[in-house]
Amino acid sequence: MRRSVGGALALLVLLPAARALDDAKPPGTPAEQYKALVKEYQGASVAAMKAIREAKTPADRQKAIQERPSPEKFAPRFLALAEKNPKDPAAADALVWVVNNCRAPAKDGPRAKAVAALVRDHLKSDKLAPVCNALSGAYDKESREALEAILAKNPHTNVKAAACMALADQYQSRAQLAGRLDDPALAKRVEQLLGKDVLEDLKKQGEEGLNKKAEALFERVVKEFPDAKDARGNRLGPLAEGKLIGPGKAAPEIEGEDTDGKKFKLSDYRGKVVLLDFWGNW
Repeated sequence: MRRSVGGALALLVLLPAARALDDAKPPGTPAEQYKALVKEYQGASVAAMKAIREAKTPADRQKAIQERPSPEKFAPRFLALAEKNPKDPAAADALVWVVNNCRAPAKDGPRAKAVAALVRDHLKSDKLAPVCNALSGAYDKESREALEAILAKNPHTNVKAAACMALADQYQSRAQLAGRLDDPALAKRVEQLLGKDVLEDLKKQGEEGLNKKAEALFERVVKEFPDAKDARGNRLGPLAEGKLIGPGKAAPEIEGEDTDGKKFKLSDYRGKVVLLDFWGNW
């Protein structure tokens, strides 16, 4: 009898500790944990917007605005989920969420960590097209290298197309910025915001060199991925062709009929001054 009572007492002592361990574990599969995190963030966002709308004083409104959920505050939990389950598809979802929602450019920030983890663990995932789109406006070396790696090694056409287009956009943006660096105030601002290494790289490659890289990538989109679509459903081929048009660049071929009904091509007038008048009647 004494033994059974002692065993029961020991079990009662251990039960709270066991419950504490169970409570510490996130419930469900990685996919369920990811969905729960997204739901929590969305719920907090909806509640914050409601508080802002219903604020009765400017002070209450300002307080509600300051208490809105920040993606950067939620990001560590998404990153932790990915780190604990690096090969699970839900990890890719969590990392993509961080890249799409966190805009902080810091090299040690959550977005940079998510990009590095995606390249390391999910380079061949079919979920990376939104990541490519998010990185299209970045200037840091790590974002460029991530897009290059995705373009080179991802097997999915839509992802490769997105990476190619985003990389082309990156180079074009860099070229435009490089062409304005003769302004000392702007150069100083670039160094402050993007870092000295980015500034030096822009100066080294120069506007012409960066434009050539952008053009080569836009031409690749036209040639290899003309029917791939962006997030809005627009075909990338025509979008890339449009970005190849500009001062000093050859105009695309145009075919039509003149006022007498005679067919012509724009290339028929190569070497001559031609005025193109675009108009519409809506």
